[in-house]
Amino acid sequence: MSVSRSGELYYTDEEKEAALNNNNALQYALSRGYHLVRTGNEFHLKEHDSMVFKADGRWYWNSQSLKGRALDFIQHYENREYKEAICILAGTINQSAPIGPVKHVEFPVEEKKEMILPERAEKYNSLFFYLCKFRGLDELLVKRMVAERKVYQAITYNKIKIAGYDKDGHAQYKVKEKFKDELQNIPAETTSLSIDGKPGSPIFQEKCLTSDSIQQLIKEKKIFKFNVVCMVGYGENGKAKYASIRSMNTKEGSKSLKVDVEGSDKSYPFLIEGSPDSNTVCVLESPIEGMSYWSVCQETKSDRQDCYMLGLGGASVLQALDRFLKDHPQIDTIVSGLNNDDEQSGHRINAGLNGTNRIIEKYSKQYTIIVHKPHLNDWNNVLTNYRQHLQKKMTLRQPEKQIVNNRSIKAPAIAL
Repeated sequence: MSVSRSGELYYTDEEKEAALNNNNALQYALSRGYHLVRTGNEFHLKEHDSMVFKADGRWYWNSQSLKGRALDFIQHYENREYKEAICILAGTINQSAPIGPVKHVEFPVEEKKEMILPERAEKYNSLFFYLCKFRGLDELLVKRMVAERKVYQAITYNKIKIAGYDKDGHAQYKVKEKFKDELQNIPAETTSLSIDGKPGSPIFQEKCLTSDSIQQLIKEKKIFKFNVVCMVGYGENGKAKYASIRSMNTKEGSKSLKVDVEGSDKSYPFLIEGSPDSNTVCVLESPIEGMSYWSVCQETKSDRQDCYMLGLGGASVLQALDRFLKDHPQIDTIVSGLNNDDEQSGHRINAGLNGTNRIIEKYSKQYTIIVHKPHLNDWNNVLTNYRQHLQKKMTLRQPEKQIVNNRSIKAPAIAL
């Protein structure tokens, strides 16, 4: 989180915008592990049956005469200040931005938006510095993910968003709805676009800003350009189905913005492929965590570096694991490496533990479950701490718990 010299928490306009885009109380409650019970098209909190969550993101606490959306829920029920609630929803404090509902929850059919991947940067210098030097990820792994188009340095702007790609594959932009009054009368042209700029993709028409007008807005400091990391999950025929972006802040105390690209389908995970004969999948909380865990395995020469590794879109999102297991029938072992998320790390809700419990509950009858949680908050903390203390030969050995047919077996501490 960002704290001023006076000790006061603050947020930027872009972070507030991201928070308001994530302002769905039902998705927030599910992503944080609250126990909700469905009644018709509504959901009730088990501990307070007068608390109602609507599928459209609204929230009511009838006995207290309170209502609103996720921002209100966080303030009134979790007793957080407004600024802190904004930072939580923006993904810049404690936990990543809220993630979508878990698979077994059914929602009214909504119009699905096609995902448009952010524009690719010409150079990836900042990406390699951020992921390899700052985050400590294995450089060969990052190069492999870049080669497989699963990781890239992307370009985003505040106040304008990508509308699609023209026939030459160039990204085109339009003003975000919220800023149309502020940025009115900016030169724009009607352009033929597709979501990816590839031949044969469906074409649509959109009024887009001219490249000269975008450069002028940047020059006048009316908009700002950002380089971010984009991590992608693919579906059938190599089509991008899920993408997560995060800023590349490296200054101490700076906030990292973490959001999913609009239209993302969380059932398609970020995947590090394993050996074809591997029977084990390791489940991590995010793409960064997946790459961190693989890097730890590489450092310790663990056999697990040959396993499949899934980077979920949050601790409680099991759609991705469901899809992966259906597509990989040879898997018989699941390693749950979800985050620690304890109070010492500043978390009031242990989303990692809740997610692990769901994995055990859902899969332990059919699969061997191994619980391998980091001794720090997450695996990237473990990895960066290890690299900082490399000369001291810091051990990465962690105790594990193995679940076989719903029976808990304490496994000896092993190096992954």
